Amino acid sequence: MLELADRLLPLLAAGRPVAVATAVDVVGSAPHLAGTSMAVTEEGPVVGAVSGGCVEDAALRDCRALLAGGTAGARRFGFGDDAAGRAGLACGGELDVLVHLADGPGVADELRAARDGHPAAVALVTTGPAPVVGRLVTARTVEALVAEVPGLSASQLRGAIEGRRDAGRSGPVEVACSGAALRLFVDVAAPAPRLFVGGATETAVAVAAAAAAIGYRVTVCDPRATFADPARFPAADRVLVGRLHEVLADAAPTARDAVCVLGHDEDLDPLALAVALESPAGHVGALGSRTTTARRREQLRLLGVPREAIERLRMPIGLDLGARTPQEVAVAVVAELLAARAGTDGGPLTGREGPVHRALAR
Repeated sequence: MLELADRLLPLLAAGRPVAVATAVDVVGSAPHLAGTSMAVTEEGPVVGAVSGGCVEDAALRDCRALLAGGTAGARRFGFGDDAAGRAGLACGGELDVLVHLADGPGVADELRAARDGHPAAVALVTTGPAPVVGRLVTARTVEALVAEVPGLSASQLRGAIEGRRDAGRSGPVEVACSGAALRLFVDVAAPAPRLFVGGATETAVAVAAAAAAIGYRVTVCDPRATFADPARFPAADRVLVGRLHEVLADAAPTARDAVCVLGHDEDLDPLALAVALESPAGHVGALGSRTTTARRREQLRLLGVPREAIERLRMPIGLDLGARTPQEVAVAVVAELLAARAGTDGGPLTGREGPVHRALAR
């Protein structure tokens, strides 16, 4: 639901009831992650999606019924089910969709935080006493739910929501209460991951565009002011004239961030890679031939970078796609970023077993 923050907030501010269908569990192959939502008002257009088209019609009917006075509730769509066949879910997975209202204390505050790029979390009750199923709650407003569910601990519930938010991962949590566990889906909005690009080259222009298209905030850095021109990098969040190792030291990359060194500066590139490899950055790569790769590894060793850190370096960067042009290289680089994030080797899907769509953190 939080991914729709910029479109939901004007509707809520206008006082219009909004029904939301949220995918709270995905098993097997499905085109969207758990947490994606579709929303609708009584007379307004539909925004968002829960399944890439498979179950939207059925979810829309449920949303309309809720707006007409119905109750919140969940439906499971699974391959082979009559409901799935009518809805068009033919991808082999199972999808739990919970229809609920976009209301509750503190929800608008979390939507605003998500819209503005700050960490945010909203918990949706998926299983529990009937009156609270579909209820939305935030870490700061747990008392309202605790008052209705006997034996529910405010501190435990708050900790569960905050734990998901701090980890930057949407997903289910269970909290004990009298008689049974209360199950919730915590929808989390984390700041976009960052990609730091060293070298304002034509390849960097293409990489910045491709990475921005999949949700990275891109910073391009080059000490040459003529090349570090924001007009050359319309997709970048920032274009800086400076030294990448100094930018990285100030930016403090996290495990969700990536660093790509795409220039050919024999003096500065090893320094940037040293800082990147000794940071928590989740992915560090650099362009270069086999000869350059061997030389860079030796330079990093001489700079005192530990061997285990050097082993993290992805050089030559990118998947083996036969890329030659800057645009083709950008595809290979960003494909490797996605593969690393998914924990896969980036090989072809043909001939593999298991779900096509992996359950990734959002």
